[in-house]
Amino acid sequence: MGTVTGAVIGVGATSLADRSRWRREQAARQTAIKRELYAAYLAAVAQAWNEIRAAVIDSDEPWPQRARLASLAYRNGGVYELRYQMSITAPPNIVALSDQTMRGIRDLTNRLNAGQTYDSWGDDNQPWFDAFNAMRRMMRLDLDPAALHLPPSSP
Repeated sequence: MGTVTGAVIGVGATSLADRSRWRREQAARQTAIKRELYAAYLAAVAQAWNEIRAAVIDSDEPWPQRARLASLAYRNGGVYELRYQMSITAPPNIVALSDQTMRGIRDLTNRLNAGQTYDSWGDDNQPWFDAFNAMRRMMRLDLDPAALHLPPSSP
């Protein structure tokens, strides 16, 4: 009877340890997946934003061509496609902020194509910057709840 009890305790302890290790490995894998997705999304947003800015502010092209270049930068940047990956991987608050970020860039390119011109970015784009900064902070906290807050990025 003692041997059976010892075997049951041993098997139970091993099973609990295996289960605990499996959970830790799953959590580490999920964090790695999120880290890669968050980095890809932030890189796509930054690239699209920089290309839009270059097309609009730094270009010598006539205005309609600048707006077309900005639209191409948005469409080719991968932001829209990565947002769908965010919607199935990230927590709801980060998904909402990624949507706001993507829509902010899309709205900017729509305004440019409608004829709005910019000599500087002004206050029209502040909601986009705010959503982007909030999204970065939330991503950082999702990956590491003890992470220090980042200062906001400037436009």
